[in-house]
Amino acid sequence: MEITELKGLEEVNQLKFNSEESEKVLNVFAEMEKREQKLSKIDTQNQESVVYVMPIYNVLREDERVQDFSREDLLKNAPQASEDSWQVPRLVK
Repeated sequence: MEITELKGLEEVNQLKFNSEESEKVLNVFAEMEKREQKLSKIDTQNQESVVYVMPIYNVLREDERVQDFSREDLLKNAPQASEDSWQVPRLVK
């Protein structure tokens, strides 16, 4: 990664690095690139694909509708309410 690419990342992510921080970030990216190159040299042609290291089970439960609060209790603390709903200021004109 070059300094010009880092400037682009700063702009997109609304960051501002000083020269010392820029150097550290560039070093991190350089190290990542070296490791990626090492990994790309490994022959994986005869390796079986592993989807999950550990078995994964579906732990989802059935949805059950539960009304913990009454409508009146919820409307009690509303800054403004109309009939049975909270009233909020208009955001779009």
